[in-house]
Amino acid sequence: MSLRERVETAVKQKSKIVPFNDQTKELCQCADCPTHEQCEKAEIVFCSAGDSDNNDSMAQKGCQCGTCEVFQQHSLAGGYYCMEGEA
Repeated sequence: MSLRERVETAVKQKSKIVPFNDQTKELCQCADCPTHEQCEKAEIVFCSAGDSDNNDSMAQKGCQCGTCEVFQQHSLAGGYYCMEGEA
């Protein structure tokens, strides 16, 4: 991983629990979630990166966090990280 990629990853990762890396990006189910349609298309791994830039105008339309492999691997609780922020 280049220095630039490491810096970008560090900036995106806000969670102390969930890393923002290639593995979590690959396993992430955020893009398939009904609430995600209100987010920027490239926004994913909210449990690591924190809430969406659009969180102030979003409505809860269903949450798939509990079925996500990232959620399960890190023994997370709750959901709607796209609206509530990182784990």
